Amino acid sequence: MPVGRKPKPTVVKRLAGNPGKRKLNDAEPEAVLGLPACPDHVQGEARKEWERVGAQMIAEKRMAVIYKATFAAYCVAWGRWVEAENNLHKFGLVLTSPKGFLIQSPYVSIAHRSWSQMMKAISELGISPTSQARVSRLEAPGEEDAFARFDGKLKVVR
Repeated sequence: MPVGRKPKPTVVKRLAGNPGKRKLNDAEPEAVLGLPACPDHVQGEARKEWERVGAQMIAEKRMAVIYKATFAAYCVAWGRWVEAENNLHKFGLVLTSPKGFLIQSPYVSIAHRSWSQMMKAISELGISPTSQARVSRLEAPGEEDAFARFDGKLKVVR
């Protein structure tokens, strides 16, 4: 099993301007952009998150149909996290056992596990604030890059 960082998809490297200046994999398959149909098991807050984040990713041209399972996992974890947080507000962090002892609410661990699952999926999908900061807008054909505007003599050749 490979050790080290997971490779970034070529499209993400291109969006970031290929900061490492390494050769890009031109043979990498390109995913079909679009929001897949929401699975039936994604309900409540999870479905609302599917629609909210899915619409944003579509607008940014960063959602592919093949991401369905990862995106569903993110949305389901979001829904569980919201439900656990609501129950923590309702019942508190500490409960009293039938024998009178104070115990941690089970919603604490549910919230924690859901948060961890959400963060893993967010990392895979590239929708965290950190990954957003690393991605820049693709220039439209015919636009000059920043250096060309500075120099005034160079043009972007596409």
